[in-house]
Amino acid sequence: MKKVLLPAFALVALLGTAQEVQAQANLIHGISAGLGVARMAGNKKAAAPALATSTYRGQSFPMQRTPAEQLPKKGAEQVTALETQLDRFHTALVADSTNALCTPEQRTAIQTAIVNLARAQSRWDLQPYQQEATFYLAEDARRQRAAAGTVPGK
Repeated sequence: MKKVLLPAFALVALLGTAQEVQAQANLIHGISAGLGVARMAGNKKAAAPALATSTYRGQSFPMQRTPAEQLPKKGAEQVTALETQLDRFHTALVADSTNALCTPEQRTAIQTAIVNLARAQSRWDLQPYQQEATFYLAEDARRQRAAAGTVPGK
């Protein structure tokens, strides 16, 4: 598991500018795939916290939140930290439809929270969290392109 996380974490640390937001979203997806492979190799079942679906601009994305009584003993702090980061992104998403969702520091914080949870709780299903974070980062990139007046593909 460490072999998967350390290179991924190093790459996360290297990314940080607004122009690399899409690369960061791709990195989160890559981390997700790597963790999925590592989890399958361990043949472990993941816990099943509450999963809901939210919709924004016609796109659906998962919103996994864990009730306090279902938090794992090991990794509870990391689950709560990640869900708090995701809630901040969601609040920014619905509060305004044009402003950026996050700062470079917040992008780094969400990525770090995902990695920290993966390290603390290897049995936890991170895919819904990663899909939600990827959605927010992609929306943030779209808003930044719109604010800069650039259109993809031109």
